[in-house]
Amino acid sequence: MEKFLKFSAVAFLVLFILNVFLFIIIKFFYIKKYDQYELDHDTYLLADSHGIPLADILEIVDVYNFSEHSESYLDMERKLDFLIQQSSIKSVWLSVDDHTLSPSRENLNNLDRSVFYASKEEFTSQANYFKAKYLEYYLPFLNPKYALVIKNFLVNELLNPGKWGGGKRVPWEKLDDLTQRRKSEERIQQYFEGQNPSEKLLASLMRIIEKCEEHNIEVIGIRFPLTEEYLEAKRDLSYNADSLFLAHGLKVLDFDSLYLGKDELFRDQDHLDAEGGEEFAEILKEFELKEED
Repeated sequence: MEKFLKFSAVAFLVLFILNVFLFIIIKFFYIKKYDQYELDHDTYLLADSHGIPLADILEIVDVYNFSEHSESYLDMERKLDFLIQQSSIKSVWLSVDDHTLSPSRENLNNLDRSVFYASKEEFTSQANYFKAKYLEYYLPFLNPKYALVIKNFLVNELLNPGKWGGGKRVPWEKLDDLTQRRKSEERIQQYFEGQNPSEKLLASLMRIIEKCEEHNIEVIGIRFPLTEEYLEAKRDLSYNADSLFLAHGLKVLDFDSLYLGKDELFRDQDHLDAEGGEEFAEILKEFELKEED
């Protein structure tokens, strides 16, 4: 019995150390700054990767950029719930681009990370809440997505040091017309895989609107700038998140065509680069200052 207890203790210690090591990898290469936030702002920008280039520039007008790569409305809803409970939030800027209700976002999202902001009310039982928020979040062995992250880390970082994150990106304006059109078409195929919007994301967006109304939070929709090549490839394809806003009498700021012909401000077909984000932030700063007057 004593040998069994010693063996169990050693095995537990080994598993504990291994889990700590794996979670450190997850923390630095996957979670990164996702679990960092500030609660002393009046306005928050909730968006996917299109909001990333704005960085923290808008904080000068008290707008906190809470955007993240691959963010879905389900993730944004969790963050909104967290802000309602923990802060004195007064307004939300929410991405309502043509792709934000895409069914592809049901699989490409941050649900395993945004559970950090989830509340008990979201889950059907205390056990499910504890499992998702703590066990699957902090124990890599129990999270299938973590396993993929760790595999990529081992292959890309340990076997090919310095290769994590891929090679150097060719600036969008340096690509020839044919390549720009091809990449734009590929993005369209990724975003618009079906005719109908995701029912899950549509329901989440409706809840976001209702929660903002219930808590007297002003919500404003934002459509981010796009390249001319992307807009031509997209044509009239849209899942119409902005139409839902307009139907509820909510304001939508449409910047789709703000930088047509200015490829030097874009990282790729539908994302601004750092310089573009800085210029766009100035536009939004002017809007916010007018709102305060």
